[in-house]
Amino acid sequence: MRKDEIVKNICDQLVEDELITDYRYDHFREDEAVPLPFAVYRRVAPQNFAADNKVYYPGNNVDLEVYASDPDEMVEIMESISARLDEAELFYKIAADTAYINSEDMYESLYEL
Repeated sequence: MRKDEIVKNICDQLVEDELITDYRYDHFREDEAVPLPFAVYRRVAPQNFAADNKVYYPGNNVDLEVYASDPDEMVEIMESISARLDEAELFYKIAADTAYINSEDMYESLYEL
């Protein structure tokens, strides 16, 4: 299963567990704004692994952005995401650990897979 499919499944579980209200691929349209917390995921430019002048392993990179109104709420969401990524045996890096976005009055965390 591709990383983006795994991330989509994780987002489905987060909605089912009522940890996030909704999620989308890449972005929400302005007319479909949802209350916090929510998530957005997207495929990003692949970082292919090369060997012997050819692609040995094609990259399949995904970013998962999570937005919440409260840092404590974010901790609970991040713990759930991290546990599910560990269970799926996916390597990830938390690139933005609960950064506050002043202009939007919300917190963001970014996972790079």
